Amino acid sequence: MCFKNLTGTRLRVMVWVGFVVGCVAKFITGSLFVYNVYQDDIKQAFNYTQREMEIQPSLLNLGLGVGFLPGMIYDKFGPTVTSLVGLVVSVGSYMLLWSTIRFIDFYKTAGGLMAVYFMICGLGSVFTYMVALNTNVINFSDKHRGKIVGGLNCFFAGSPSVFSVVYYQLIQKAEDHADSFATFMAFFAILFAFVDIICALFLRVYKKAEEEVYVVDPAQIEAAVESKDNGNLNSPPHVQLHDIPSPESSNVEKCCAPKSSLTVEPKSLREIISDVDFYLLIGMFSCASSVGLVYLNNLTVISKSVHLEDKDQNLVLIIPITNGIISVTIGFASDFFQEKIQRMVIIMLSCFLYVGLSVLVMLLGDSYIALCVATFFCGLGTGIIWSLSPTVMSEMFHISNLGRNWGIALLFAALLGMAGQYSFGAIYDENKPENELFCYGLHCISGGMGICVGLAVMSVVFGIALMLHRGIKICRH
Repeated sequence: MCFKNLTGTRLRVMVWVGFVVGCVAKFITGSLFVYNVYQDDIKQAFNYTQREMEIQPSLLNLGLGVGFLPGMIYDKFGPTVTSLVGLVVSVGSYMLLWSTIRFIDFYKTAGGLMAVYFMICGLGSVFTYMVALNTNVINFSDKHRGKIVGGLNCFFAGSPSVFSVVYYQLIQKAEDHADSFATFMAFFAILFAFVDIICALFLRVYKKAEEEVYVVDPAQIEAAVESKDNGNLNSPPHVQLHDIPSPESSNVEKCCAPKSSLTVEPKSLREIISDVDFYLLIGMFSCASSVGLVYLNNLTVISKSVHLEDKDQNLVLIIPITNGIISVTIGFASDFFQEKIQRMVIIMLSCFLYVGLSVLVMLLGDSYIALCVATFFCGLGTGIIWSLSPTVMSEMFHISNLGRNWGIALLFAALLGMAGQYSFGAIYDENKPENELFCYGLHCISGGMGICVGLAVMSVVFGIALMLHRGIKICRH
């Protein structure tokens, strides 16, 4: 819905109210990334293998990855309808998860069905995610886009630390794993009901006034020239030499122009899926974010494997706190230094951070210090890539279809993350003694982290290829 009559102070107030509501919505959707704090309770309550456990967060992320559907609904119907659909899907799915403890014997052999519930949770939350992101990106000026996305992502990234503390301090019961899990799911159902209602009430798109565009008709120019010639037949044509651009200066301007000089126009779905740059950007984001998701979701599995589970309450706080701080910082910095440092260069830094954390855990994962450093790297990398990638997507492929384009990127990332997590779980189970629930030793996790090394290196390759390809296009422009 668009309120065109709002102007001045009232318009500014409503835009900022929308930003505050967006921050709250992002905070709640960040609950997706606390699976690692309650996964041990699920495993012990339902006696699942690690391979079955890996499917659950994989499908949770896949639900988030089907973001192009909520994105297209948003583009067509706006924030109110999208929020209400998210309300129904999110609350319904979390109540299904809450009900599983009433039928533990059934779900012990139906782990796949429980994983589907997690996928629906992810799908429901992405409705809220898209409403909060898209509405605020549209409402604010593009010169502040990095700050706005970074601010929103700060709440999205930082909230898992709060939810982790809530779970460990207020909800978890050491002797009742099933009840701890069910209480947490009911808590999330209430939160999503609240946030989707306030999104439906307060989030609106406020279109800016259209800029005046002066179109010069060639026929008018010709008529003006003829009338001037008729009025003064003896006057010679008056041509200023400095009005004629030289070929050399024109070429220099084109080749040396900043990256933003490429003309960006809305593209249809057919055009976007045939754009090489789109695939390179998605490839870079998907590979990098998959490493972050695999490591985040298996952080407590890794710590338990190397007998550091007593440090879990500290380790699970590092990523969201680091992520939240870097998200808002990088948003302001990328806007301020945009003319000097391309956002893509900063994103490439996150890809190298993922390479570093994967190698570190694979080789030295049984060291608490190494695990803390790797977790810190994950927080930095995740904050950078999730804050700047939507901004770069809108700058490269236009803001008008951000919901659809960013949703496609989330889908690719979720599919790749699912493959990475399933591989991690399969390797873990292969190294586990028969009839045992857990595997202990660095060898249990080194194979899975080796896969993460490969994904991180691929993200670097995609990023370099994207920057080179964009540079060539600019020089030819």
